[in-house]
Amino acid sequence: MHDQLQIRMKGELDADRLSSFRREVGLTPRGRLDDDWDEEFGRRELRTAEQGRVKVSLWRYAHDDWMVSLDYARDPLPAEETEALRQVILDAAARAGLTVTAQVSS
Repeated sequence: MHDQLQIRMKGELDADRLSSFRREVGLTPRGRLDDDWDEEFGRRELRTAEQGRVKVSLWRYAHDDWMVSLDYARDPLPAEETEALRQVILDAAARAGLTVTAQVSS
């Protein structure tokens, strides 16, 4: 898999804000907030393996350190789709009270 977009965020999420964030970004829930070992907190497949997998994932590195990544196997998403998704993530982060600390596009 290749990185296409990464958005790093800081802030504490309670269960309600985490659920809202995942719903807005279209992520299937994963992980438990009360489990320090859980890292992946959501996933959405935009293309299947047969189509050249593209997925969005939400990761937690510490209780207040989060990242959304967009990864692809063969072909990246078109720029317009990537930008639309980036804006959805940024809007959802703002509503959840998260502060964006870094954005990296490949």
